Amino acid sequence: MALEDRIEFGTSKQGINQLDDFLVDEGKTLLRVDLACGQKKKEGHKGVDKYQVDGVDIVHDLLSFPWPFEDNSVYEFNCEHFVEHIPIQLVDGSYGLNRFMEEVWRCLMPKGTIRICAPYYMSQEAYQDPTHCRSITDRTFMYYNQKIIDGMLDHYFGKCNFEEVSKTRIIDPAFESKGEVARRWAMEHYWNVVKEIQFTLRKVPLLEK
Repeated sequence: MALEDRIEFGTSKQGINQLDDFLVDEGKTLLRVDLACGQKKKEGHKGVDKYQVDGVDIVHDLLSFPWPFEDNSVYEFNCEHFVEHIPIQLVDGSYGLNRFMEEVWRCLMPKGTIRICAPYYMSQEAYQDPTHCRSITDRTFMYYNQKIIDGMLDHYFGKCNFEEVSKTRIIDPAFESKGEVARRWAMEHYWNVVKEIQFTLRKVPLLEK
């Protein structure tokens, strides 16, 4: 399946268009979960956050594992502006984002998806917040695709496997009138053109070793 690569202007939030080949049992209620939702829980989702504020349905620290979901139980995760706050290394010595992605994979149904939004690494938004621990690039989540890292880096990227089905870059509206070539050049070479990046990742089976 070809990767859907989009450019949007301003701060629009791209919703997940679930894939046509996602099969579910008739009559089954699909669980959609908004991770670290704060007071801005996405409509139709259960909200999870470590703080009990309006909109939070489940109080849980997402850096405490396991999460309060059964294996293969979540149809769709939404996660906006949280992954950049995950520490590089957790107190148990594990790598924070690796452990987070393993838990997402455990909880998702087969072919379930997670939508991740984060500040783009070439924007000041990625660095202005002193609680940010990492920068997210176009290639960050390729390391959780076993076909890409198989035989090279799979010894430390954990037990999870995702394919990237869409990627959206939110760019400064000032570039809306530019031609496609000029926009692409600016996105690749100038800071503060791309403000945010959004991924949709789909759970796929672990490769047999």
